Amino acid sequence: MAERVPFFTLFESFQAPRQLRLLLHDAYAVSGVLDREARTLEVQIECGETLPQAAQDALQQMLAQQYDLRRVLLHFRGMSAQKGDSGMVWGKPFTGKVTPIRELNIKMGNAIVEGRVFKAECYETRRKGMWTLNFNITDEHGSVAVRKAMDEKEAKVLGGAVSDGMWLRIQGKVELTYDGRDIVLRPVNIMKAAHPGRQDNAPEKRVELHLHTQMSSMDALTDVGKVVKQAAAWGHPAIAITDHGTVQAFPKARDAAKGKIKVLYGVEGYYVNNLDDRIAVHGAQDQDFDDEIVCFDIETTGLKVTREAITEIGAVVLKNGKITETFQTFVNPGRRLTPEIIGLTGITDAMLADAPSLKEALTAFLQFVNGRVLAAHNAEFDISFIRAGCRSASPLRRTSRHRVHGLSLRRIRPRHRRGGAARHPQHLPVSRRKHPHPRRTNTPS
Repeated sequence: MAERVPFFTLFESFQAPRQLRLLLHDAYAVSGVLDREARTLEVQIECGETLPQAAQDALQQMLAQQYDLRRVLLHFRGMSAQKGDSGMVWGKPFTGKVTPIRELNIKMGNAIVEGRVFKAECYETRRKGMWTLNFNITDEHGSVAVRKAMDEKEAKVLGGAVSDGMWLRIQGKVELTYDGRDIVLRPVNIMKAAHPGRQDNAPEKRVELHLHTQMSSMDALTDVGKVVKQAAAWGHPAIAITDHGTVQAFPKARDAAKGKIKVLYGVEGYYVNNLDDRIAVHGAQDQDFDDEIVCFDIETTGLKVTREAITEIGAVVLKNGKITETFQTFVNPGRRLTPEIIGLTGITDAMLADAPSLKEALTAFLQFVNGRVLAAHNAEFDISFIRAGCRSASPLRRTSRHRVHGLSLRRIRPRHRRGGAARHPQHLPVSRRKHPHPRRTNTPS
């Protein structure tokens, strides 16, 4: 194309919407390349008006449909654009057919490639005053290294002009690397390339219902903020977050949505721990979760059941998902508390001075339980102290044989930094159905 051609003279049969016609009234095509085999068209456009990116993307799609092309790329620049802001990074303007990077070979000599930059670096070599620009470029189907040796004056221009993430079109010479095992592109001319990004042109948009993010440990690398924004940009009406056993991605997903897309908050919860030899439910009793369950927690002077003592017992009765009864008592351990335990539990020696003895506290607790199923966050720890206390305070009867181990249920209720069940009576939000006891099922795993 040897001269500037008015946009609507070049695309004479194209009927643009009124708003686009107003924006393009003084637009001119200054150069272009039509690839008949690939059915692609690329045109450099000079325009007095600045077209928003969304308008450029829509225009390219309409032209591709109008002229039955696979792709139309329009590179816009202002009428008064100088060399520094015309899209040129280095060298002179150029046109020509873009070669897919995976098709590059040493026999080609000169080639034009286009792609996204990654791992860009510009550094001074051992030879004082000599610099090297290194970066890789990918078109998402192949990658090639780009290297240019230059002096300090050129480095000042190119060093800050090429950065990771930008899209470039490069005209250069294909050469072998020093060891002869690979190819490298020596750039002659470099210009910025317009890249509309991946589009979702489906008339009926999908809804992703199974998204794992970086919060799913050892399972996904997806940045929840970026993927929610991308789904919104594609026009998806909603997106679901379903991480493994965690809800830590929810705040970032909410902030990224900002009313542009509906976030469906979910989680893949671990109902029964099948990762080790512990089981979540002990005892032979079977009942609905709507029936009465005693959720309890204890505080102790330490972790060793053989040496430490209980300082507090707290419990609530859940029925139909609601708290119907509560229980709380301090327990006099018969010793002074360490500063570490006081700081951890918030319980002081003064609070325990007039507290019931272990036998009195356990008697009251067992009467409150009254044979009902027990549930605890760390049942193995809590039950071991309760049983040891019953043995030392003989002839107290043993506690309930039916219990639910909360840690094996993978922490499905929130944890608190301080205080037990007596001060934070949170219940387990489990589904309301019968749970088949592991010892009684005959279904192979």
